[in-house]
Amino acid sequence: MIRRRTIFDPLEPTKEPRWVVVRNMHGALLEARSLSPGSDLKRAFVALMLEWIDAGWQLGEFSSTTGTFFCTRGVERRMINVTPSDPGAARMDAPAHGGRCATCED
Repeated sequence: MIRRRTIFDPLEPTKEPRWVVVRNMHGALLEARSLSPGSDLKRAFVALMLEWIDAGWQLGEFSSTTGTFFCTRGVERRMINVTPSDPGAARMDAPAHGGRCATCED
């Protein structure tokens, strides 16, 4: 018998909390908002893409298998995703090793 890996779909319906997280390309958290439990996450994902397009951003790569899309406006680039992780629980803009950034001048 061949075993198959379980396929995780981040946009499947769930009663668990989900967040929309916007980050710049350095990983800094720019915006986070919660979605109502039980929301239609596929619909929310498509609505988010349309919202950003309507705001003048150009849609780039997107993946429903990761619940993420990228968009640009001028030289700015954003990563938007639907995530089960509370964005306030971890900061991506801090060095992973917990110390000072080796290349920063601070």
